Amino acid sequence: MSMIGFYASPLGDRAFLLRWHGEIEAGELAAKAIAIENRSLPWLLETVTASRSIAIYMKATSPMAMSDAIREVIPMAGRQFVGEVSDLPPREVELPVVYGGEHGPDLADCAIRSEMTAEQFAAKHSEVVYTVDAMGFAPGFPYLSGLPDGLTQPRHASPRLKVPAGSVGIAGDRTGIYPTDSPGGWQIIGRTAVPLFRPNHERPFLLSQGDRVKFVPVAEYSSIPAEAAAGDASRDRERPANAALTVLKPGLHTTIQDSGRIGWRSSGVSPGGAMDGAAMRMANLLVGNDEYAAVLELTLIGGHYICDNDVLIAICGADLSPCAGGDPIPMNRPVYLARGAELSFGAVRSGCRAYVAVAGGIDVPDTLGSKSTDTRAGFGGRFGRALAEGDAIGSRPFSPQSSALLERIRTSAIKHKATWGTVKWSAAPPVASGLWQHGSRSGTLRLVPGAEWDDFTPESRKALLKSSYRVEASSDRMGLRLSGEALSRNASEELSSHGVVPGTIQVPAGGQPIILGAGCQPTGGYPKIAHVITADWPMLAQAAPGDRLYFEMVDLETAERELANREKEFARLKAGIFAYTRALMNGEGES
Repeated sequence: MSMIGFYASPLGDRAFLLRWHGEIEAGELAAKAIAIENRSLPWLLETVTASRSIAIYMKATSPMAMSDAIREVIPMAGRQFVGEVSDLPPREVELPVVYGGEHGPDLADCAIRSEMTAEQFAAKHSEVVYTVDAMGFAPGFPYLSGLPDGLTQPRHASPRLKVPAGSVGIAGDRTGIYPTDSPGGWQIIGRTAVPLFRPNHERPFLLSQGDRVKFVPVAEYSSIPAEAAAGDASRDRERPANAALTVLKPGLHTTIQDSGRIGWRSSGVSPGGAMDGAAMRMANLLVGNDEYAAVLELTLIGGHYICDNDVLIAICGADLSPCAGGDPIPMNRPVYLARGAELSFGAVRSGCRAYVAVAGGIDVPDTLGSKSTDTRAGFGGRFGRALAEGDAIGSRPFSPQSSALLERIRTSAIKHKATWGTVKWSAAPPVASGLWQHGSRSGTLRLVPGAEWDDFTPESRKALLKSSYRVEASSDRMGLRLSGEALSRNASEELSSHGVVPGTIQVPAGGQPIILGAGCQPTGGYPKIAHVITADWPMLAQAAPGDRLYFEMVDLETAERELANREKEFARLKAGIFAYTRALMNGEGES
């Protein structure tokens, strides 16, 4: 959809992108985004500005709603704005940088492409003052304009699995600084020791849009004190008074997750949250919690835990062979575990991620509005990392529904002299979450076209929809790396980074696609061939290394209908559990 000076295009089925044809100052772009947010539009979730673009995220999916939303923001996006775009005045910040060597592994190649020596390249890069055009990709990651002519660089054909925090990189005509360890495809020319993100600091982000940055070459890299790093200051081992579970063995990657962070994408903070939101919601409903309460997310190897008190849990998502005291326990039901009982997980029968809800919800502090753990940025979930042996997990007070369920199941278990018990009924998993059941190692994900769909060759578009792609072991919550027939574009120019969403399928120059997950960065610059529809995100979350994925294209109407169907399933489940627990509270009903 084209307008004067800019155009709009869908970004998956729950967001759209406004992109300007020519240059537009960062301050004006930010003011436009603020003007849109200040309207308090009922459908608006948040906005993210990047180079010549504003990504607009919606609370619900609907082709009609998206069309109406685009028309609603056009007048605001088209106006000229003046005034402050931040509560903090712009500053000039000097950052010491070690260029080249182990801290700038790509400097020599960049210099060769620019036909100069590494010393000349570093000198030219550090002689100018840059402007923070936007924040994104990672918490506190600045997109800096002002790169001198002749220093532009392509992204790597395949992004590195880990770029160290503080790395200074170039992609296209922008310079950026990685605030945390993360994957990345930029050309790394140096590194600074100054922390850009401090989640528990009064000012979490060192830089803001509009700030000016000067790089100062230094000879040595001086590491920062641990307390000044980007980690969570609450990473203590103090035992909570309301401990529910203690970790004996943590499993492969067990974290605390809820529905994610809202309102921080514009500062580069990933929304995060549970990869399989459907499994998380169902587990919470089964134990009488708010459906978006914090849970444990277990990946492939679930670990071993001991109950510090009588608890009520539910396990949904992947089947990781759960047991209580060595006895198999059912999934998709509320389960009572007596104090001292051991909860363990074994072989993976299906899926990739299981969710354990504890009645009351897991009790950890909110960080930037969420209890979710962001392990890459090192904050949230109390520890700022995956769980480790000896960690104690507290629970919040029970709801009346949770208390009624616990008491009924506990009474039955005590009567049978058992350390655990459950009910006679179970909940059916949402449709998308169930597609990996019965030992299947393949599945089909539904797509809507990405902004660069037409830029890819006809052969590549056909390959995506006709062949299968293998999920690689290097996949994680940030993205699923796939291998299969390489995808190529007709065009070769570098794209400006802009907002992305979970489910976005990016294609680096190497041609192997990456599907962004719940822990993905807020912005990205690789071409987007397609997006997995929101209704299929739970299925995406359950794809394990070695599984094979197939894809089929659908329209936005189908995406809307499928998500609506899933919400109807949740409404029925919620109503059924409420009716059951209400009967228990009235002294009626059976387990």
